[in-house]
Amino acid sequence: MQWDDLRFFLAAVRGRSLAAAARELGVNHTTVGRRIRALQRELGTTLLQNTPEGLVLTVAGDSIQSMCGRIESGIIEIQRQAAGKDRAAAGLVRITATETFAVRFVVPAVQQLRRRHPEIEIEVLPDYRRLDIARRQADIALRNVRPREPGLVCRRIASCGLALYASDEYLRSHPRPERGAGLANHDLAAWAYVLVEGRSQFMGESIDGSRIAFRSNSTAALVSAARCGFGIAYLPCYLADEEPKLVRIWPELPPVMMPLWLIYHEDLRRAARIRLVAEAIAEAFHRERRSLRGDSLHVAVVKKAKTKAEG
Repeated sequence: MQWDDLRFFLAAVRGRSLAAAARELGVNHTTVGRRIRALQRELGTTLLQNTPEGLVLTVAGDSIQSMCGRIESGIIEIQRQAAGKDRAAAGLVRITATETFAVRFVVPAVQQLRRRHPEIEIEVLPDYRRLDIARRQADIALRNVRPREPGLVCRRIASCGLALYASDEYLRSHPRPERGAGLANHDLAAWAYVLVEGRSQFMGESIDGSRIAFRSNSTAALVSAARCGFGIAYLPCYLADEEPKLVRIWPELPPVMMPLWLIYHEDLRRAARIRLVAEAIAEAFHRERRSLRGDSLHVAVVKKAKTKAEG
């Protein structure tokens, strides 16, 4: 019996479909199906059944699932322990981050690193999903929420400012909202996956009486929507402040700060390639700390107001 066949089986159990397992493993869904059928033939039993709700375990599949999980955990731990002893600045490093962080910070940072260490290979996985560090779906993750799983090294490397923005065209045809008065009668470009927490993504403002004109789980798409005049959006300052057509709604107020954590497994702490890549990413975010926080515009507006008052 091959370990890989068990790995395909577990991925199908977790994803409840061949397509989901294929995405996790980075293969075609037909490959997943073929490997699971091979495992079932070898064991002489059916492990998974296809239902309208997705793949479900049979009695036989359920009986071996936990054992397969323990085998998987053991093999991954062996891999991590071996990788953690590697002193060579060489080999593959998988990094997961949002697309905007990946494009703006991660890719340039690791390219600079590879000029000094060309044997390091980089794989960037732009994804909003929480890829599992313990199961080595990624080696390094950038997240706004500190994970609670044990065995992870979590380093806060930045604070990211967010504020409300709209296009100058939109604000010419709509009155600028007052702080604390809500966003009634305004069009909004909203994060799709936190829409149920509407207040949290609009600096605490009520969205009662507003209209959701656009929604997306892509930061780049939301910036584009706000620029095109869809309405008010809650955006990262480091992106929105660079858009000449976007206006910060309340520039006199400091942005809402969100932490950014760099995360990897403690077993990889001494692996040279992980340490070098993590440090390169941290340095890149440190260099851009002012634009990330969105300080420049707020400080300039406050200073101008103070000068005007004193004059």
